Amino acid sequence: MDSQKPRDISEPGHQVFGGVKVEVRYVTTGDGARLAVSRIKPRNREPLPFPVILVHGSYATRSFWVSEKGVGLGVFLADQGFDVWIPELRGHGLSPKGPAFSEITAEDQIRRDLPAIQDALWRMTQAPAFWIGHSFGGLFILSALSAGWLNQERMRSLVTFGSQISYGDRYLKIPPVVWALSALLRLTGNLPAPRLGLGPEIEAAGTILETIRWKKFRGRWTTSEGVSYWDGLEDITLPVMTYAAADDKNDPAHGCRKIHKRLGSLNKMFLVLGKDAGFSRDYDHVGMVVSKEAKDEVWPELVGWMKDRV
Repeated sequence: MDSQKPRDISEPGHQVFGGVKVEVRYVTTGDGARLAVSRIKPRNREPLPFPVILVHGSYATRSFWVSEKGVGLGVFLADQGFDVWIPELRGHGLSPKGPAFSEITAEDQIRRDLPAIQDALWRMTQAPAFWIGHSFGGLFILSALSAGWLNQERMRSLVTFGSQISYGDRYLKIPPVVWALSALLRLTGNLPAPRLGLGPEIEAAGTILETIRWKKFRGRWTTSEGVSYWDGLEDITLPVMTYAAADDKNDPAHGCRKIHKRLGSLNKMFLVLGKDAGFSRDYDHVGMVVSKEAKDEVWPELVGWMKDRV
């Protein structure tokens, strides 16, 4: 675990989205970043004993899990009796960007943010949490576990949706494209995802540059010290549910399967969300979590898996 210790979680403020009460607290990481954490307490049911932590992916905020209309997987889980916590990683959503926003890296979020959230919630709840991540949110959780920056003993299980590193973004395999994109990112300081239709949140140049380092031709998925995240996957032994989407062009199913096979867990499942598995459609990268069809058939499937592990 990293030597820098996070400070305690702050007292909550309150918001209401479509009748759903949301608490907003802040966690300060060991290196001084402030992270917003939104909480939806269990609604209309006997509370279950383990909290749930939902981690967004790139270009995203808490709105991926709970919309301003009070709709989303976060609300659904609260309605099932779970105590739901939705952190926003540094520079996203309510978490301040600060003057050094452009320098935020993926490793900052993996090595500092996720452990700070885990430590703060552990001190508050003393209960191992279910962790759920979409896209790079899931990849970041896997990375933190691989490197030993998250404590598996404080986790009930891990669920990933569309999380992989090996495939997609083929343009990053073309060196001149990588050179040009890297130069542009250093000049502008961010990737303007909303203008490009990628999501509601801009992404720091440092984070995208690190992603390029991982995914470019002959790139390597490693820490800043050069330690391979692949090597630590076999040390992940907690229960894992890996969801992939049959029509995911961003993070295809075979990439998700590649990571899944490397996990050391003896209690792991892999499911491709598509017609071949009995679902009503072949899901895409976002629709596997955020869509009417997902609400009707994916969310209940997920809750069934989780309740089997309560």
